Amino acid sequence: MNTEKIRALVPHYVVMLVTVFLVVSVLRALVGVRLAVEFAVILVIVFLYPFVVRRLGYAPEVWE
Repeated sequence: MNTEKIRALVPHYVVMLVTVFLVVSVLRALVGVRLAVEFAVILVIVFLYPFVVRRLGYAPEVWE
């Protein structure tokens, strides 16, 4: 993988990571969820993020 592809993907993975932390933090504060629920939420975010970004037209060329 060349550096151009990595540079295109890094911002998306940072946004995905921040989104996971924010959502899990809010869930913990409001509901106090279990580990299994947190894991399920993380999986949903990780698998839905690329789809949503593609639909909005902001996906890097690597994901197209």
